[in-house]
Order: sequence, then C-alpha cells, then structure tokens
Amino acid sequence: MPPLSEREESKEPGVSRIAVIGGGPAGLGLAHELVGAGHQVTLFEAAAELGGLARSFELGPIRIERYYHFLCADDHGYFRKLAELGLGERLRWQPTRMGFFYHGRLYPFSSPLDLLRFSGISLASRLRYGAAVLYCSRIRDWRRLDGRAAEPWLIRLLGREGYVATWLPLLQVKFNQHHPEISAAWVWHRIFRVARSRKTPFHGERLGHLVGGSDTLIDALEADLQRRGAELRRSRPVARLRVENGAVRGLTLADGSAQDFDRVAVAAPLPQFLRLAGDALPRAYRQGLEAIEFLGVVCVVLRLRTSISENYWLNVNDPAIAWNGCIEYTRLNPEATPDGSTILYIPFYLPRDHPRFAQPHDELIEECLADLGRIRPGLDRSALIDAAVSRDPYAQVVCPAGFADQVPHHRTPVAGLYLVESSQLYPSDRTISGTLDLAAATARVIAEDEASALRQG
Repeated sequence: MPPLSEREESKEPGVSRIAVIGGGPAGLGLAHELVGAGHQVTLFEAAAELGGLARSFELGPIRIERYYHFLCADDHGYFRKLAELGLGERLRWQPTRMGFFYHGRLYPFSSPLDLLRFSGISLASRLRYGAAVLYCSRIRDWRRLDGRAAEPWLIRLLGREGYVATWLPLLQVKFNQHHPEISAAWVWHRIFRVARSRKTPFHGERLGHLVGGSDTLIDALEADLQRRGAELRRSRPVARLRVENGAVRGLTLADGSAQDFDRVAVAAPLPQFLRLAGDALPRAYRQGLEAIEFLGVVCVVLRLRTSISENYWLNVNDPAIAWNGCIEYTRLNPEATPDGSTILYIPFYLPRDHPRFAQPHDELIEECLADLGRIRPGLDRSALIDAAVSRDPYAQVVCPAGFADQVPHHRTPVAGLYLVESSQLYPSDRTISGTLDLAAATARVIAEDEASALRQG
C-alpha cells in the first residue's frame, strides 16, 4: 500500500479508503458494492483462498462445494448480483423432491398427496400439517412471531403428535439444548422460503443452482473487483482494529504492520469481530454481542457409487440415526459428477466443545455409512468412492424468542466501523443470497455516513 501522504493526495472528495475484513460472500459482496460506489477498497482474508464457507474443494477428481448450497425463488439478492456480473445464464432450476425417513421407513414428503399417505401420524395430524404449511406461506409480517417460542407455536399449529413426529427432532438435532427457546419467526422462515419455491401448494418444488457451483460467483466477484482496482490481500490475517477517540483509524495485521483507513467493515462471525475490536467497544454493546450464541457444524461429504433415494432433501427421525437429514446434491445438480456418482452431505450442528469436533474423520465417515445402510438396505463401504469432513465453529446462530432485539446494526458505536455477520440474517437462515443482501444494506449505511460527513464539511 502507498504511504499515507500519497493516498491522501490522490483521494477524491467523497471517496473513502475502506478496509473490508473477511473474504467470504459477505466481504466480497460488500467490497463489490463499495468499489461500484467509487471507493478505494482493500480486502483482507486470512486464508489463501477467497470464498469462506462458499468455497469448493477437490473431492478426488471432482471439485465440489464444501457445504451444500441451493437457491429458492425468493433469493433476489443472489439474482441481482448474478445480473451485475453477467452470470444470469449460468443459473439452472431443477424439480426436486423431499423425503422423510421415519422410524425405519422411507416416505415421500413432497406433495399434499404424499402428506396424506404418510402413515406415521394420524390423518388429523397430517391435515393439520398441510394447513400449517399453507398458513405459513401466507404470513408476511414475521415480527409478530419474533417474541414467541417455536415449540408452543408449532404444537398449536400441528398438534403435539405432528410436532413430535416432524419438527421436534429437527430442532433438537439442529439446536441441541437450545431447541425449546428457538424463535417461531426462524421456523416460519424455513417453511416460507421453501414454500415460495412452488408455484402453488399443489406444484412440485423447484430449486436452483449455479453451473460450476458457488465458485462461479466467487471467481466472478474476484475478477470484477480486481478489474475495478480493489486490492485483494489473501493470507493476510488481521490482528486487531486501531481505534482512537471513539473512531476507527485502521488495522494492524498479524505481521505487526499498521494500515490506515477512513472506514473499516468486518465481515466475519461475531466472536472474531469481538476479538479484533478488543476493548475498543463500549461495555454494554460488547456484552450484548457476547450474549449471542453460536453452534458449529461438522459436515461429512460422501461421493458414492449409488444413490440413496430419489430425494434431494431427506429428513430423518429415527432413534438409531444420530443426524436429522442428508442432502443428495446430485439430485439438484446431476452435472456435478460427470461419471454419474452421487454427492451426499450429512451435517451435524453441535456446540463447539462437542466431541465430534475432535472425532477422527474415518470414524465419522464409517458412522455415516452405517446409518445410510439403515435407509438404503444393502449399502456398505463398497459404495464409497471418496469422502471428506469439514468443520466450522460459527455456522449457526442461536436465535431465541425475541432475538430481533439482539441483532446488531451494521453501524457500530465506533465511528467508521461496520459489521456484516450472520445474526443479521434473522429470521432467515444462513444463505449466500441473504448474505449479499446484508452486504448491500451495509454499503447503503456507509453511503449515508459519507453523505452526512460531506454535509458537515
């Protein structure tokens, strides 16, 4: 980076030198918005590759996403960014199916007729489940659900039998000991997002993917940022933020070098933001952020010689199986494996001190294969071609009832310091599209602050 005096002399009025910390979709999306607004942007990423949780990896001869991703009809932030980058033609839509493995039996679970045929619960509970999905698809104001816990709300909608059979095991495995406190608004959005991918409740589900996976988006953002003059600094971890008199002045890298900036945006999980900010944050604000809890994920990715079922998404409620669902990605994107093999994701959402975070890869893989043999009899280790295990400590924010009041704003109490991170997606679950929306919203906040600073002279 040029000396500070040279950069100040080259700066145009209304143009800021902005650092973005974090090279995942949030950081790349924000950098792209800021460069488009004419700012001088430098992005710092600790890893050697950009992309964060959206990046792909080599599974044998196949490059595949480390964590599964899919698109729904309402993912407008994603579609907007594809249009800006000229990638619209790379988007593909595919009819998909959902299944439910319930107490040793595999049921289709994609249509109203499938629901009526689901003999695991009574006919009355099945009818209530269908009515609840229709009801949720018509709710628009999620804030009236924010203060309600999901468990009593779902019991009222589904009845206790329907809740225990369907949503209770999903919440227990997803949120562990936190499941009774999860907000009804979060559950509503899960139902709403997928329901909106159907033209009507009687049409099949259609989900989308990008040809080449998320790498296509990440690589295009990287190329466009470089073309527009942004600096992308990989393998450059940031040690701390530099704050003086309540305003950010820049940052210090892990190698000890100091960098000066007018504004800094941190696109990273809250615990990392808190570490970078140190004692520069007001005490009450810091305590509020520290109260937000996260779960980690251990995700097993298998490449198999055979399919598990005809379903893209298979929910599981079986006492003999430790996970609550698997995603057969090649049902959404059959071109992901040119040889016709199957890509399967099995995620475990866990507290960060859970033993699975230290469990050897081979043990996890063998356990998952044994469980899959219960779902598809006859499947054994001979079906396995390749396997990998990924772990991330901050994959899922815990969002209890009333969580809207805990969500931090993009503008922090430190002047010139901004935050983009996954709790701000609430009531949505983590998606690339939602992350790009957060980046755009943060860029608008920065633009407001820029305009205010210009007015004040």
